[in-house]
Amino acid sequence: MCSLFGQTDAQSKGILKKSELHYKAFKTISADFTLTTTGEGRKSLSNKGKLFIKGNQFKLDYADQSIYCDGKSIWSYNPVDEEVTLETYKKKTNDLSPQDMFNLYNRNYKSSFEGTVKAGKETQNVIKLVPKKKKEKFAYVKVHIDSKTNELKKVIQHFKNGSEVIVTVTQMLPNKPLADGFFVWQATDHKGAVLVDLR
Repeated sequence: MCSLFGQTDAQSKGILKKSELHYKAFKTISADFTLTTTGEGRKSLSNKGKLFIKGNQFKLDYADQSIYCDGKSIWSYNPVDEEVTLETYKKKTNDLSPQDMFNLYNRNYKSSFEGTVKAGKETQNVIKLVPKKKKEKFAYVKVHIDSKTNELKKVIQHFKNGSEVIVTVTQMLPNKPLADGFFVWQATDHKGAVLVDLR
């Protein structure tokens, strides 16, 4: 039985490593996604979003909000309230950052291969990741990775309170030219917005 688990773990790590190397070959990643939140006794909520990544920089457009991060500072802009919050960017150890979506191999998880599922014409490998640290907010993460292209198709975060957050990647475009200024909130482009500086 121990030998079987060892082989399964090696298989999951191999799949994750191939996916990581696939994305590391790109200078930038632009992705469209759908995020669905479900909870016990509550109706599921779905929203579409866009994610742009360049090194340690990212921009996230989701649910009427835009988040800009140049790796040092992070701006959270709400156009409805015409307010932007500026903070020093500190990656939280118990949260998945946008970059982690495409690089789960080196995080502190125990991984196991759970088999394959069919999604249209695709065959997707399913990997379960259980955090080694008990203080994590979520109990486990499941990722679906295309068996042919090594591309990430879905991430499911299962939280300890029973809720789930499902991110489905609907389109991915590599190496789209993105200037560094793209990841910085520009006051001149948002006249009338109030800046709240929390640094």
